[in-house]
Amino acid sequence: MNCGEVYSLLLRENGEDKALRTINIVRSLPIELQDANLRSCLRAAEVKSRFGLYYVDAFAASLAIDLKATLVTSDSDFRRLGHNVPVIWLKAH
Repeated sequence: MNCGEVYSLLLRENGEDKALRTINIVRSLPIELQDANLRSCLRAAEVKSRFGLYYVDAFAASLAIDLKATLVTSDSDFRRLGHNVPVIWLKAH
């Protein structure tokens, strides 16, 4: 879901060719994409309800919680998580 959100933003701002090139670069990074399934959908809904995040953001947060991973973002909405998820904050451009 988050990959789709990024792709949508890239399409809108840069067009299909650049969006596809960027997604292919991201796919080459040591990042493991996770499929959305019923369990992850329900878990994201729980996180959305608890922290008041947008649903797609709740997917990222719930995945970070479940995998004990660090969330990397520039989205200040994730501050709502408090200390429940470690976050690396990127500077927004």
